[in-house]
Amino acid sequence: MLLSIKSICLFGTAMTLDTLGNIFFKKGTNHFSPSTLPGFYGHWQTLKLAIASRLIVLGVVTMVMEAIVWLAFLSITPLNIATPLSSANNIFILLASAWFLKERVSRKRWFGVSLIIAGMLFVSGSYI
Repeated sequence: MLLSIKSICLFGTAMTLDTLGNIFFKKGTNHFSPSTLPGFYGHWQTLKLAIASRLIVLGVVTMVMEAIVWLAFLSITPLNIATPLSSANNIFILLASAWFLKERVSRKRWFGVSLIIAGMLFVSGSYI
């Protein structure tokens, strides 16, 4: 049984939103440092800074949208197929961090990505 066009579109949308949300979170947290106040007050101060960040709020909104799309994907895709495919978010986030954030990605991580891809193909290869 191959995945339907609707499943593929929902999956692609969910992975795109997940990747964007993580990029927004990372860019948003780069603009402030955690509070140095001790205990609860320090956590509260850091939380207020995070809520004031437009990029973090955009990340939260993006992740909520991703969760809704993922639920739609799960409603039409067998769980034993959807779960291995969800490993793709690791690949997309790694690529986006290298591309958009200019983070260095080691050879070991690229090898890990190749193993993730091989595992996805092995587990769900007959469905994609």
